[in-house]
Amino acid sequence: MNPPGSLGVLEEKEEEHLATSVIGPSIHSDNPQERIQARRLRIAARLEARRREALGEYLDGKESEEDQSKSYKQKEESRLKLAKLLLCGTELVTNIQVAADIREIHRRVEEEEIKRQRLEKLENEVKTSQDKFEEITMKWEEGKQKRIPQELWEMLNAQQVHCAGLIEDKNKLISELQQELKAKDDQYVKDLKKQSGDICLLLERMEEQVKNVMKTFRQELQHIEKAFEVEREELLTNNKKKWEQALQAHNAKELEYLMNRIKKVEDHEKQLNKQRIWDCEEYNTIKIKLEQDVQV
Repeated sequence: MNPPGSLGVLEEKEEEHLATSVIGPSIHSDNPQERIQARRLRIAARLEARRREALGEYLDGKESEEDQSKSYKQKEESRLKLAKLLLCGTELVTNIQVAADIREIHRRVEEEEIKRQRLEKLENEVKTSQDKFEEITMKWEEGKQKRIPQELWEMLNAQQVHCAGLIEDKNKLISELQQELKAKDDQYVKDLKKQSGDICLLLERMEEQVKNVMKTFRQELQHIEKAFEVEREELLTNNKKKWEQALQAHNAKELEYLMNRIKKVEDHEKQLNKQRIWDCEEYNTIKIKLEQDVQV
């Protein structure tokens, strides 16, 4: 297995490579879209680094199948399966955080756009109100020069209409801002509910992943134990066969040695019997000859 921390080093190298070799978007940029693109590139780089890390572990641990025992093969298969399960489980859990981050980025972009529009609208409203106020003020200066009551009355009515219009515009702006504030409050409540749902979903996935990991660990442990048992039985069977073959060979050699010894004993007995017969015949011949010599 690769040493701990190798994945983080690989991710850092990948990010440095992307940062140095390609001049791309930066997370410190003032442009929101560029920051979003930079975060997406970082996420893609990390996922690619994890895939390369998993592939590298598989290639490093690959050996000749003939030199691998069943227990070793089972351990490697279990290790790769568990590593893949942990990686997929981590991605499944972190996908919720990634989705939440993307939603937050979009929300901030929309919030900045709404804020810009609001400021622009307020600036236009201030400018329009200032123009209307200056116009009303100028009318008051003109009214001071009027001496006819009818004209003064008409001017006062016109000023009242202009002031009412100005106040109505202000009230309309206040109403729009209040509605926008209420919409923000409603959106805040929806966001809280969405975050609560994400947390519940995250907890469910975490519990599910823990159960799956525990179940898979038990299954792989049973497979490894079974592989060791099968390998043990095979070793016992092979050793027993070798012992029986060696014992049979030893017995065959003992039997061969015994047969050779029996054959040698029989040959020696035959030679002894033959020698006795020859000695006996020679003795009789010598005896007869000596008796004849004595008679003569």
